[in-house]
Amino acid sequence: MKMTKKRVAFFVLHLLFSAVVPIALVIARYSTIGNTNGAVGFKVSITGILLLIFVFWVIKKLFIDRKLESLKAQSNVMLADLKTKQDPAELAALEKELKSIKTIEAIFSSIIPLLFLAAGFVAFKALEAQLVKLSATLGYITVSFFIGLVFNILYSREIHAKNR
Repeated sequence: MKMTKKRVAFFVLHLLFSAVVPIALVIARYSTIGNTNGAVGFKVSITGILLLIFVFWVIKKLFIDRKLESLKAQSNVMLADLKTKQDPAELAALEKELKSIKTIEAIFSSIIPLLFLAAGFVAFKALEAQLVKLSATLGYITVSFFIGLVFNILYSREIHAKNR
């Protein structure tokens, strides 16, 4: 495929509107937030919550998941025992133990999503003042991507044989 001046121009324009302009818009709109109380609070809150989520995730992977696997194996044995045992007292004890194991599993499997929801809540509260600016920036980026798409289509259609 022959590289014509039009093809190079379309590629450069596609790159400009699909990558450079959106990055420049974000930098222009958000690099000058300054050290206002809202901006600093936003940075500390999100960083703190993300750090908390990461630390909990590491602890969960290192320690809690092992315990949960052990509890899961125990619950499987207890479920099998529930099907075979006949003694009412033993069945009641198995049911009680299974309920506590299933409760522990449910709590630990729900903590990570709850932490992400808390991080989102704090982020949205911190961003309330910035939402209009964010909306406008996303609109400009969308327009820029659309223009980049047009140039990408033109670039893709600019095909000429090398010998022509």
